[in-house]
Amino acid sequence: MHSKIIDPRRDGRFVFANRGSCSKTVSYLGHEARERGEAVRFFHQERTEVPTEEVKETMDANTKGLRKQQEKFYSLVLSPSQAELQHIKNDPEKLQAYTVKVMENYAANFHLNDGRRLSASDLLWYATIHQQRKEKEGEAKGKTKPGLHQHVHILVSAKDKTGEYRLNPKGRKSYFIFKDWQVKNGKTFQEMFDYRKPTVSEKLTAGMPEETKQRHQQRIRDKIAYLNEYLISSPKLSVEKALAMGKEQQYGKGFFFRLHHLTQQFQQGKLIHDPYQVLETGKDTPVRFPEPPVMSFAKSVKQLGNQVAEPEEPLGHPKKKQHRVWKHQSLER
Repeated sequence: MHSKIIDPRRDGRFVFANRGSCSKTVSYLGHEARERGEAVRFFHQERTEVPTEEVKETMDANTKGLRKQQEKFYSLVLSPSQAELQHIKNDPEKLQAYTVKVMENYAANFHLNDGRRLSASDLLWYATIHQQRKEKEGEAKGKTKPGLHQHVHILVSAKDKTGEYRLNPKGRKSYFIFKDWQVKNGKTFQEMFDYRKPTVSEKLTAGMPEETKQRHQQRIRDKIAYLNEYLISSPKLSVEKALAMGKEQQYGKGFFFRLHHLTQQFQQGKLIHDPYQVLETGKDTPVRFPEPPVMSFAKSVKQLGNQVAEPEEPLGHPKKKQHRVWKHQSLER
């Protein structure tokens, strides 16, 4: 189970912009239902069907005391793995019940200055379930991804219902520990649905279906082709080498995260010395050129000078006296 707080600066740009009205975000979250010709419905802990207009009006009205440049709401995403969705038989009602528990975890994870503990009933939030995900890059861009991809989008107000507290999950770590919330959400899923998460060794030894391998390999090919568009001159990135690295790392989340990170660095125009090093470790290793002889000689002279002991100062601190004389003479001029 992957729990995420969307950063509007990187994810979706203006769609998730949260320093004004939530109208654009609510409208975007309803696109899947509209494509199916269905009415857009949200839910929370008390009701299973809330119309979009009510969501907009209620969320936008709960911003008293927030300055213009402060966040008015936050967008959360719950993304179960395909194994987790198979375990609950891809049942949206179970995912809806789980979302309510996640928001209880969200409320309990705030550590307020006055020591008060919040509950889900103190929060103002709405959620909707999406069934699909679409490819974002490569030849398959815009096409629906195969497999189970049911996930939850949540909008939660930056103020509690009373308007007394500002609730910022991206503020001080002592105020809201994001990792604790993520871990708690994973445990909640396991407890609610009697689900045992496979260990790393089990994942590696269980083998991977050929269809899944091919899907991962195509994803890598698309990414490398996309990255090579940014490279004006040779050498281009090797698809074969990237595929080999992906296979060696079992096509894990860490590998694809580093591949995404590398893509972002290229998009931002950053200089990458060794892209394969980034794919392997997540860090780039700058190329170190040998120092020119003149610089090396200058460094040696400086080090030698530092080793020469300075003569002891006589009594009376002549340095200070000279400083006073210099200052006095400059005033006379």
